[in-house]
Amino acid sequence: MKLDFLPPGALTDGVLHQYCLRCHSDQVEWRTDGGRRHAVCRSCGSDAERALVLDPSVRWWTDAEGEYWHETAGVFLCDARGRLLFFDRTAFPFGLTVPAGHVEPQESPGEAAARELEEETGIVCGGLEHVARTPIPGDGCRRGADAHLWHVYRSADAVEADTAVELGPEGTTAVWLTPDEALDRPLTYAVKHLLAHYKDVFTAS
Repeated sequence: MKLDFLPPGALTDGVLHQYCLRCHSDQVEWRTDGGRRHAVCRSCGSDAERALVLDPSVRWWTDAEGEYWHETAGVFLCDARGRLLFFDRTAFPFGLTVPAGHVEPQESPGEAAARELEEETGIVCGGLEHVARTPIPGDGCRRGADAHLWHVYRSADAVEADTAVELGPEGTTAVWLTPDEALDRPLTYAVKHLLAHYKDVFTAS
């Protein structure tokens, strides 16, 4: 997404903005109905899966072509049976995902990965191994970015099979699947991309 419709100063004022993608007003609020989060514009009444969010609490930038990017860290958690942990997202993009989220300005990608794992699943992992740093154009999120720079991690040691998962508000229905089983399910764009490239690494002993 390109941000050519924003008012002057919006990209540099360090203020949280939430713009409607239909009328471009900074009047969006988030609601959860039926287990899914959506953006409602107080100005035009638009009800959408996404909005343009400029949030100083996450790392974002625009590139030379004006494309809006976010920085993300995610964890592929493997159990002793060679299965990975997935859950259904309650916010766009919908589909099976792994514990992941935006990197905050004052934390490292590894810190962000460990934080997101605990926040989204209740699991504290003894160690995470870095797998890849990879840009994924076409990876859209509810905050309006259509491109993300991913920092990808795996668990350094396999967790016990059927480890208890306590999902946070961003997920429902946790499942443990082999990479091949997961690739037959409706995955988010980024997770499908990452599994296709690194599935053998995620489950390597």
